[in-house]
Amino acid sequence: MPETTPGATTGATIELEGLTKRYPGNPQPAVENVSMEIRAGETVILVGPSGCGKSTTLKMINRLIEPSGGRIRIDGEDVTDIDPVRLRRKVGYAIQSSGLFPHMTVAQNIALVPKMIGWSKTRIRARVEEMLDLVGLDPGEFHGRYPRRLSGGQQQRVGVARALAADPPVLLMDEPFGAVDPITRDHLQDELIRLQHELHKTIVFVTHDFDEAIKLGDRIAVLRERSHIAQFDTPEAILTNPADDFVSGFVGAGAALKRLNLTRVRDVEITDYPTVTVDDPLQHIFGLLRAGGTNEILLLDRRGRPYKWLRRGDLMRAKGSLARAGTLVNDTVTRDATLRDALEAVLTDNAGRVAVTGRRGEYTGVVDMETLMNSVHELLEEDRLDALEHRHELEEARSGQTHSEQEGADGPGGEAAKA
Repeated sequence: MPETTPGATTGATIELEGLTKRYPGNPQPAVENVSMEIRAGETVILVGPSGCGKSTTLKMINRLIEPSGGRIRIDGEDVTDIDPVRLRRKVGYAIQSSGLFPHMTVAQNIALVPKMIGWSKTRIRARVEEMLDLVGLDPGEFHGRYPRRLSGGQQQRVGVARALAADPPVLLMDEPFGAVDPITRDHLQDELIRLQHELHKTIVFVTHDFDEAIKLGDRIAVLRERSHIAQFDTPEAILTNPADDFVSGFVGAGAALKRLNLTRVRDVEITDYPTVTVDDPLQHIFGLLRAGGTNEILLLDRRGRPYKWLRRGDLMRAKGSLARAGTLVNDTVTRDATLRDALEAVLTDNAGRVAVTGRRGEYTGVVDMETLMNSVHELLEEDRLDALEHRHELEEARSGQTHSEQEGADGPGGEAAKA
């Protein structure tokens, strides 16, 4: 992959102009006259009810489905009439359940497109290792595995690695995290956010989950039937000012809490916490607890990852061993996780804090309930002030309209003239 300076955009603009898809025997088009401009390096989410045509629209961009009408331009080049196979080699594609070939190893799956476009074996081998490392999988451990020996989350990571292997400027993602459990899904979303910070691709992502759209998107296109665009705007704008009742229905109740998906853990205060490792002697751990102002410390494993929460009482029962002491760390969040993710983790843990980790799962700090609740209160206060301002604007508009009507009534042709 070519080296990029931090913040450099490696994506491409996408322009859809009057994009339409008709199927024989169906009087209504599946997608009708969709026009949209997507900026280079941004993540745009297509969200809408089942059957609205969002996946069809996505698949027309790389012509897995051929358009019946309209144009598609990528970086200014009209790709509507070029060889579709050549087009797909320039556009990464990731789908639900990863779509990996079961008879190929992880390395062979990732190498597929680079091999098709004629990369050398040395270059491909280096690229496979680079991509596995990029998506947080140890190349030595996963290189030769087959998909059936991977968890659902690991398969999706490999699917993303394969989609990015040939360094395409555009990445299309069709509900890629829809088939995994909620915790794995949160971590995969965080991973995609982290990758996008590094790669700056142009990502078009289909989902039916509005919370996922808020979390991932720079802009969201809320689609009606036949992919008609109800609103195309930033998550903040859609949450605070939905265009109509249809969009409001998608936003749903609790817009202020949904805005927790717009703020990341990295945006709030991450505190340090006393830590020890599994190799530290018990005497040292006892001493740390006695000397510190806390009755709890975090035990890290040999790779620096959160392992157990230890309290003074746990150590009394340890009897010379940490094996039975403490409470396992069941959940962590990354710096790219949303405050909503962090709040759910804190509430699930019932202990008022959650460990924050880096890309390799290593411990980087802790975020606590007090910090999260302060952020919630700030969002609620912002919403209250916005509502007051909106009400004031409406009252001013009504007052101006009433004043105008009165002037009309008192004017030369008004009631006062008739009197």
